[in-house]
Amino acid sequence: IKEFLRYKMYNNKKIVKKNNEGKKILEFLFNKITNNPKKFLKSNISINDKYRASADYISGMTDRFAINMYNKIK
Repeated sequence: IKEFLRYKMYNNKKIVKKNNEGKKILEFLFNKITNNPKKFLKSNISINDKYRASADYISGMTDRFAINMYNKIK
């Protein structure tokens, strides 16, 4: 099973490409949100907490919401 999963899932070119695209979207969103947290986050946060708040906000997103937000602000 491990070999099957490694070949068909983890190292599959299409899956690796999609994963890399997703990582790019998440990194972009994280940078945008941390650079201007007041625009995206509703609560008042300190500078030290902006990274945690940004990560929490992104972790609560659905895939579709994150992709739409990325396309909207790109």
